[in-house]
Amino acid sequence: MVLANALVKAEDEIGHYKATDGSHNIPAIPLHKARQIMTRADFIQAYDHVNLFTITSNAFVRADSVPMQRAFRTICSEEGFQEHLAATLDRIAAIESLGRTREIVSKDLVQGGKYRFLLKDGERRGEKVTEVVLEQPEEEEKQPFQGTQGEKMESECEI
Repeated sequence: MVLANALVKAEDEIGHYKATDGSHNIPAIPLHKARQIMTRADFIQAYDHVNLFTITSNAFVRADSVPMQRAFRTICSEEGFQEHLAATLDRIAAIESLGRTREIVSKDLVQGGKYRFLLKDGERRGEKVTEVVLEQPEEEEKQPFQGTQGEKMESECEI
């Protein structure tokens, strides 16, 4: 829908009109720009195969047909579409960032833990490896509690 939205905006910029021969002017975006617009550039060819978009012989991307461009225009003009698209893109970015980053959690530091960063030589010549180790304080052993009958029980709270 990101590319469809871009095509609708391109149509608004050039205006929609019929040529004198009766054909329609469907807006087109250069393929390299369409790849920048899409979050996954490989989807453009997949959408071309299912006739949503067409990649022209001049390396432009446009709606596959006039009815498809009209459908894009209708969807993109619905109330709340822009907000929904922005929220969806934010969720996608958050999900994709989980796979690309490793986060250091500060709650470990609050609970008395420490991080130790080590820079080592890797297996290959010239390769450097960074190792992050969480050092947590040793937990105190729980003291057995003598019950009234001489039973031993684990203390649940600190005395």
